[in-house]
Amino acid sequence: MDRLPLVATVLVTHEAPDAVARMCAYWQERDPDHAVVVAYGGTEENFAALDVGPKVFVSDPWLRTKDHPRERQSYLGVFQAVLPVIRALDVTHVHVAEYDEIPLVSGMNARLVGMLEREKADVAGHRLTRLDETGHPHYTFHRRDPAFHRYWRTITCREEPEVVLSMLGCGSFWKRRAFEAVALLEPPLRIYLELMLPTAAHHLGFRVRPMDGADRFMAPEVLKTPGDFEEFRRQGAWRIHPVKGYWSEPGGGA
Repeated sequence: MDRLPLVATVLVTHEAPDAVARMCAYWQERDPDHAVVVAYGGTEENFAALDVGPKVFVSDPWLRTKDHPRERQSYLGVFQAVLPVIRALDVTHVHVAEYDEIPLVSGMNARLVGMLEREKADVAGHRLTRLDETGHPHYTFHRRDPAFHRYWRTITCREEPEVVLSMLGCGSFWKRRAFEAVALLEPPLRIYLELMLPTAAHHLGFRVRPMDGADRFMAPEVLKTPGDFEEFRRQGAWRIHPVKGYWSEPGGGA
């Protein structure tokens, strides 16, 4: 049987070095057929102290926002920072995960690869939806700027250049070619990552699909705790989000 495609799991985090070490060990133990890449958005001092690899420091200030939608938090800096590592690893797929996303099953990346194959997709994300011609606040906030729709018209290969998609930033899964294409973009305005990533992939000609049936396990409004893990496993969850402070506890990842 052919070896499964090698996946790079990009873990976006700002936590302390000991927490990051526990997180990486946990992810690696549950899926040996992937590479763990830390995209670090904390301090330079903590980055220097990280005893993990590979790791990249993300200097982009637009990762470090407080009111993420209003300040239009961006992951383009993350994508661009890790792209040389992705190319050096020569992986076929990229999983973009946040530090408070916890895998509950072993071999999750093989499941995600299989899901992309079944969907004939290039990108999959949670809460994927179309926003243009809606009153969604993320969309209405952006469309006031004429440069927003103008930008999609400059890059699209689609017949409908007005399409705007949205998906969660955590837990997105990409074929490498789609990840690279989006990472290489340099839009003339900042676009909130939940809109930027799926909309750019769509207009560049990639097939973007939802992760059906899994959105409730990743819902950011519902905080999860380690006490919820077994129940979510029984419900079929591959991973859950958000679990705050898990890696900061000495027993985190046990």
